Amino acid sequence: MNFNHLDSQTKKELHEEVLENANSLGGMNFFLQLIEDIKKAKGHPLLNKSNAFHYGKGKVSWNKDIYKDTLVLLHDTIKKSEKDENYFDELKPKHQKITTNMMKALKPIYIQVAPKDSNEGEGFELNIIDASNPDDIKISMMYRIIFFYNTDFAKDAMTYKSED
Repeated sequence: MNFNHLDSQTKKELHEEVLENANSLGGMNFFLQLIEDIKKAKGHPLLNKSNAFHYGKGKVSWNKDIYKDTLVLLHDTIKKSEKDENYFDELKPKHQKITTNMMKALKPIYIQVAPKDSNEGEGFELNIIDASNPDDIKISMMYRIIFFYNTDFAKDAMTYKSED
């Protein structure tokens, strides 16, 4: 996904959320360090059996084991839903059930990101699944930014200047 293809309201909301989360880690560079360390990790960090991933400036932890097949399906779902907005509606019943079960399994999981030094900030928490609208459960944009998109997306979101 390209940040510049989003509408201005979404850009503004993402800018505020990403900046708030970056500041809670110690600033933009610390946030970018998190994303870069996740990209460099051998294997996906969320598959660690210890439910923790240490990066250069802090620690990422989560409350429940995540399995490889669930994570692969999640990332496939992200890719396909970004190519086609009606992806979920067009799924065959069997695949729709599998995808729905994956979303239900990931819904209670929350990820905590904390800096090493508590003087730099208190960190933040995010969910993999955004269930803020019960009629439209989707994958959290903050999850996508940190674990799925490239660092340029995060940089664009942090440096966005609204046209107002």
